Amino acid sequence: MGKYSSNARRQARPNRNNVPPLVRGIGCITMVLIPLLSYGVADYMIEKGPARSWPIPPNLLGTPNIPGFMFQSPGLSGIASFLQSQNNLSANLIFALAITIIIGGLMAIVYGYVFAMFGPPKYGPTDVPPPRVKTKKYTR
Repeated sequence: MGKYSSNARRQARPNRNNVPPLVRGIGCITMVLIPLLSYGVADYMIEKGPARSWPIPPNLLGTPNIPGFMFQSPGLSGIASFLQSQNNLSANLIFALAITIIIGGLMAIVYGYVFAMFGPPKYGPTDVPPPRVKTKKYTR
């Protein structure tokens, strides 16, 4: 037996790096829900935008122009016909991507503020406070 060891059994510490399952579930739901929600909002905006004189480029409106050589196989021709039947698909996808980025940014900012208010303290009980040193500019 070593000098600094003992016979007493150590209790296992709980692993602090585990994310609770509820938080994982909320993250999974938001990964699915936010793009679907943003696509719906983008579809509504594209539908009502020209009536309100929003500057939406006219080449984004209408059915998408998909080259025929991309879908030569019989299985992919159904996908091509579905994509070409969608009206304003290009504008919807671009607006949905922009709305997804905006919602994600807002959620990150809100999460940062909530974590700062309710998260663990910056310094623990065994941390030394940061030094209060005023430095002067070195001139030679």
